[in-house]
Amino acid sequence: MKRIVTYDIRQGNDYQKFYDFVKQYKGVRITESTYELDTPLSQADFEKRLRYVFGKDDNVAYISCNNKEGLFFIQVEF
Repeated sequence: MKRIVTYDIRQGNDYQKFYDFVKQYKGVRITESTYELDTPLSQADFEKRLRYVFGKDDNVAYISCNNKEGLFFIQVEF
């Protein structure tokens, strides 16, 4: 499923886990802090991975779609 991830990392936090995640799924950079990822992960698993690759003070959200809601936006809670 394709998802668009956008983020603002708190100063001093590390980007490397996210960059590794992007590389694993051959993500495409859209802007400086926005990437398109196409993964087989469920929504719950995708959010779990985002919580792992970002820190609790980072601002992270993604856009996705499904058959039930159509297009939707999720702010990731840590």
